[in-house]
Amino acid sequence: MDTIKDPQFGDILDYQRLREGMMDVLDNVYPAFNLMGSMLVASRHFKNNPSYMTACAASGLAYMMLVAAEEYELAARLKGKIFTLSWTEEHTGTDLLSVRTRATPIADDPAGKQYHIQGQKWLINNSYHADYHSVIAKVDPTADGPRSLSIFAVPHSSTKNWQRLETHVLRSMVLTKFDIDGPGILIGQVGRGLEILQRMALPSKYHCAYMGVKMVDDSLPAAIEHLSSKSIFGDNPIAFSNVFRQLYNLVQQAALINFSFFRALAFSDSPFLQFHGIMLKSWLLLKCNEILSQNLLVTGSKGFLKVSNIGGNAIDSFVYPVFDGHYTLNTLLTYKHTRRYLEATETGDIDERMRILSENAYVPLEGKQILNNSRETRRPPFFDYADYIQRCALPIDLDARRLVRASAAIMDAIQDRAETNEPEYRYKIGMLVHNLEALLSAVELWKATANDHYLNAVIMQYNEVGKLINRIISEGDLPVDFIEPLRQLPLPKVQDPRRFLLSLLDVKGQIRRD
Repeated sequence: MDTIKDPQFGDILDYQRLREGMMDVLDNVYPAFNLMGSMLVASRHFKNNPSYMTACAASGLAYMMLVAAEEYELAARLKGKIFTLSWTEEHTGTDLLSVRTRATPIADDPAGKQYHIQGQKWLINNSYHADYHSVIAKVDPTADGPRSLSIFAVPHSSTKNWQRLETHVLRSMVLTKFDIDGPGILIGQVGRGLEILQRMALPSKYHCAYMGVKMVDDSLPAAIEHLSSKSIFGDNPIAFSNVFRQLYNLVQQAALINFSFFRALAFSDSPFLQFHGIMLKSWLLLKCNEILSQNLLVTGSKGFLKVSNIGGNAIDSFVYPVFDGHYTLNTLLTYKHTRRYLEATETGDIDERMRILSENAYVPLEGKQILNNSRETRRPPFFDYADYIQRCALPIDLDARRLVRASAAIMDAIQDRAETNEPEYRYKIGMLVHNLEALLSAVELWKATANDHYLNAVIMQYNEVGKLINRIISEGDLPVDFIEPLRQLPLPKVQDPRRFLLSLLDVKGQIRRD
């Protein structure tokens, strides 16, 4: 999409165009909440352009504070405005409990909602062009606990001294640091800012992951088309066995992340909202980075051209794991689920899960994700992981129980060393749980599509889990047996590689045959 020439900032995205699309996007946020619907509308308006989509997502998420706090009158009045996420400060990064921005009550306000906000925010998207800012601040500057934070809607007129911060990625966006010194409106109640933030942030992880998925959806077909039309030694490179093998492996992984994302959406209006959202924000987005980088290498020089989305997406994708908080922090949140995940004894209902996937996957549905009960989302109903995979009756010799035993043995070894609170192990174990869940997703990809070509996606993900287990064992010198990899099924011999690979990427078409 085109940029405009701004006298102050140079080539930037067209914020008037962003404003014109926001009303349609926010119609899917309030009064009804449709998580996928808001993403699809954004794609239609902004053509999956990373800069526009990121600016749209940031504005939409900041607006969500009004819905999450049930400030419905304000939500109706301000719908269609451009908002910012004015949370981070240069000295704190994502440590919001350490913010220094202060909110002082305005004495003559009978409703107790008007405050004077003073402070500085840093690395904020949309800030110069926004109508309102979603600001995290402290009423008591000496407090530092979870109840120390409150959230405010601050109009543009209360901000000043903008300074653009140049970035390596998404260069047409305008990220700034700026001062706040003026009135703002308290959203919700004093001290409830973190609670509101958590409500709005959980569905936002799906929005962030969506952009990574769309980058892969755009880039891999472009690489396939290029390598199907280019001529080297009188033939198309896609016909070379080494090129076809690399593309085939990338397509298997891309099909898995696509399915994993829409699978998570299908189950999002449930207690799995937080668990799947965190997995998307860490495992899936890092996987997108990996796929896009490898795709650039396979494609070659074409990917380096500015007109190609192949190289641009590979570079820009690295912003998304840290868009609303570092992927490391998201992964650490999963660590606390590990024992429950590995030791669950409930029997997963295969037929019911397949029904939900066949009916809801890739379908925009209204839900209550932004108002989900946090007590439920903090304790999702896990089932016996290995038993479920065994009952899916894969036509390959895959022992999921062995992965569970090895993972549990790692946990026991870490506990014996009194290192369960070490950030290194908490991160590694959180990532291990995400990879185990990705294997379950791969199995359900095969099951939901009834397509044996996806068996290699299952095998590849099994080997990813095994590789991670082996790395944890090796780096920690843990007394646990290594996992041997499985052999992939033979590379299929196809007459039309281009058509075959594009059909594997079309997971939606294989599930939604109606």
